[in-house]
Amino acid sequence: MQIGLFILQQMRERSVAPVQVVGDAMGQAVLAEELGFDTVWFAEHHFANLGMCPSPLLAAAGAAARTSRIRLGTGVVVLPFYNPMRLVDEIAYVDQLSGGRLDLGIGSGSHRHEFAGLGIPLAEARERFGEVLDVIDMAFEHGRVAYSGRHFTVPESWLPLRPAQSPPPIYLAGLAKDPAMIARTVERRYTPFVSAMWMPPAAVAGVRAPFDAARRAAGRDPAREPFAIQRLLYVTDDRADAEDAARRAIYTHRLVAALKAGTGRFEEGYVAEVAGEHDPTTEEVLEKAMIGPPDRLIAMLRQDVAEVAPSHLSLFMNFGGMDHARVARSMQRFMTEVRPHLGATASGAMAAQ
Repeated sequence: MQIGLFILQQMRERSVAPVQVVGDAMGQAVLAEELGFDTVWFAEHHFANLGMCPSPLLAAAGAAARTSRIRLGTGVVVLPFYNPMRLVDEIAYVDQLSGGRLDLGIGSGSHRHEFAGLGIPLAEARERFGEVLDVIDMAFEHGRVAYSGRHFTVPESWLPLRPAQSPPPIYLAGLAKDPAMIARTVERRYTPFVSAMWMPPAAVAGVRAPFDAARRAAGRDPAREPFAIQRLLYVTDDRADAEDAARRAIYTHRLVAALKAGTGRFEEGYVAEVAGEHDPTTEEVLEKAMIGPPDRLIAMLRQDVAEVAPSHLSLFMNFGGMDHARVARSMQRFMTEVRPHLGATASGAMAAQ
């Protein structure tokens, strides 16, 4: 099982400057490599303080200049927001720039204000996603594109700039209930990537089930196929510290829920912290989430391994505007006190599949 670090780059406090948020993100990417993480994932968000990174490929390029081993993931590139031909060029360039270390996480997007701000109808997200992905697959398989779709038309175009990898591994986030996309994931051997946060393992296994069924139907052994999950995680022995982390997790959950529903109230780009009807309590988060001492986290992660069998575990460790020192301490403790008890890391195995 590979271990990744997910970096959202939230900016909760108005007193915190963007330069600090961005600098902390790069510092955590460097620290992740030093500690032995396999991958660092950069999110994409626009026009709100939920996330300061508008381009995970730009973030990956910045991290490539500061690191030499760790893989650099886009978590995720929101395909409907892009011209597909420019995107394939930029993917290839970042992969070359990083020496073939790019993991291409992709998604269709769901935040209404982002689509509105970019002038793209949210109702077109799924169609646009499929067309951009068509172009990506065509470009990296053949080195040229000739495409006619509802939203994008590309005359025959050659692409002399190719990725260092053939091609970069593709991780698909979302669309887990879309039968056509499940079939395409299996056919093209993408890696499903599920944001599990504090979902019970049985529920995550339920998300995996349709992919495994499709893999069996294709004559493949699901146990040998990749499946990636993301967990919110924070290592601490202190009850007050854990409670603060839980409240920060609730804050993040609240913002995401409001932005997806289109109910977020904006104050100069900051989303107002308004309690939602379905917000979990601090006690509920502490009961369900991977927040607490190493022995508790080891037991919970072993349950994930037993019930979900992820090939990649992405850890969301900096949430709710947590300061860099706390995040770094949690990262260090995870890799020294938790990771050694989860079995050997098969570094590079995902890229080889």
